[in-house]
Amino acid sequence: MQIQTPFRTDAADTSRLELTGIGVRFGGIVALDDVSLQVPAGSVVGIMGPNGAGKTTLFNVICGFIRPGDGSMSFDGRPFAPVPQRLSARGVSRTLQGLGLFAGLTALDNVTAGASGRHRSPFAAGLLGLPFAARSNRQAVGEASALLDEFGIGSYAHALPPALPYPVAKKVALARALISDPTLILLDEPAGGLDQADIDDLRELIRALPQRADSVVSVMLVEHNVDLIMSVCDHIAVLDFGRVISQGTPDEIKADPVVAQAYLGDREAS
Repeated sequence: MQIQTPFRTDAADTSRLELTGIGVRFGGIVALDDVSLQVPAGSVVGIMGPNGAGKTTLFNVICGFIRPGDGSMSFDGRPFAPVPQRLSARGVSRTLQGLGLFAGLTALDNVTAGASGRHRSPFAAGLLGLPFAARSNRQAVGEASALLDEFGIGSYAHALPPALPYPVAKKVALARALISDPTLILLDEPAGGLDQADIDDLRELIRALPQRADSVVSVMLVEHNVDLIMSVCDHIAVLDFGRVISQGTPDEIKADPVVAQAYLGDREAS
């Protein structure tokens, strides 16, 4: 089957993130091979694939943790060579497969720590009591509190992560990623460890992300939960052995026999 042309949206007509011919090799192992895809502005784009397909490697390339040996990236139409410590300043935020919360900080402080991004003084400066950071830190605390209330977990604001129910901790991690006002947010297996009721709640949160702020927000989602990714994504790219084997709308992905063979499995045979 011929791979479809990388997708675009008529509404936005622009790509927030564009990857062209990305290749990554670890010695003799090919992790990514000629990966090209686009994340249109204001869209939710899913990345699917079996274990070892290259999904996490792709996220690490976008975040600057891995330098590709081949290919190029652009962000809002400009060349993009990400530096992990400056991702937030470029408008990129990411959640992790694990929670990644600071165990010694309350839920509120964990979210506030994410505000060391583009338009605020660093959280560390506030902790040190530097005068220029005081007003900015107060603003960040207010915004963090509002996010926790928006997610329905304001009552946990002063709890430490070890005391948080797992679904609540997941929302804290998402709130921390959102407080820096990203224009691109990368969600790495956000449904992991959640029951169906929490996944339904997560589905609503993800679909609402592109409309959160004045700026147009794009979402890139790596997820093993097929029902979730099919229900929230505008477009999906499927990886297998580091290559894009299919991409298109959820309906197109469902109907693609190549995807059924590589990822969904042959239900008839099973």
